[in-house]
Amino acid sequence: MLNTAIIGLGWWGRTHIEAIQGKSEKVKIRQLVDINIESAQDYAKEKNIDLSSDYQDALDNPEIDAVVLVTPHSLHTEQIIEAAKAGKHVFTEKPFALNVKDAIRSVEAAREANIHLGLGHNLRYSSPQIEIKRMIDTGELGTILHLEGNISHSTLSGFVSWRHDPNEAPGGGLYHMGSHFIDLFSHYLGPISEIYAQTRDLIQPLDTASALLNFESGASAYIGNIMVTQSNRMMNIFGSKGWAKVIGLDAIEIEKIDGTSETRHVNAVNIVKANMEGFADAISGIRKYKFTTEEMIHDVAVLEALERSLKTGKREIVI
Repeated sequence: MLNTAIIGLGWWGRTHIEAIQGKSEKVKIRQLVDINIESAQDYAKEKNIDLSSDYQDALDNPEIDAVVLVTPHSLHTEQIIEAAKAGKHVFTEKPFALNVKDAIRSVEAAREANIHLGLGHNLRYSSPQIEIKRMIDTGELGTILHLEGNISHSTLSGFVSWRHDPNEAPGGGLYHMGSHFIDLFSHYLGPISEIYAQTRDLIQPLDTASALLNFESGASAYIGNIMVTQSNRMMNIFGSKGWAKVIGLDAIEIEKIDGTSETRHVNAVNIVKANMEGFADAISGIRKYKFTTEEMIHDVAVLEALERSLKTGKREIVI
């Protein structure tokens, strides 16, 4: 059993708790940490989990094996390094870091301390996305030409939050939601080589964002996010032998170039729980984790190029 502390009890921190506590045989949440302790007390009492306002309390707790960082992006690097010094494994929400230099610092600190790093790009654990990865790898869709992805919703709109701070997320929802596709699409096709991004301020700052990607393989992609609309998810894959479209948590629509079509069903899973259990399995040596540290750094390199593109208004090379 991996004993964890959740650091940050906002919307997504509580999502972790609801997905894991009492529902996993591999992960247990033993401690909660939030600087706004008064606003978290009732929730912690309801869940019967110890609450603290100090991150160091979790690092000093001998019962804690790993910390789960659901904190502002700019804090991740120093919090990872502090956890590594304390010998705690670290699962961090994305983005892993805000620049490549910090991402490398975190990876090196983890390597020196011999701890594992986990990352909250949960789409790699989604059943339709896993099936599409299999289809790509087996050549069922032929040569992949183009990918499209959009996760949009208004959950983060209408209130003051660090998530609206351009220093935390220069690309708005592309950092919070679109980054899932940066990771997933490079998982599918390999490194991203170039990016062009844009944002708009129609209802609130950075509420509309999109980006065009090029891959070293020659393929292209679009990713987008709207932060002030009804919940919507879209993902399409176009290949020389046909296309596939994710139409739910358990289904994929497929059309082949030969005219055949089908709706392929898979078993839906709780991807937050699946990712955390995959992290626990990696720590215990049961199986390798789905993410490499090189991929974690690459995800950040793409975001860094995305930020440069927003400033220059031009296509930028991923370094």
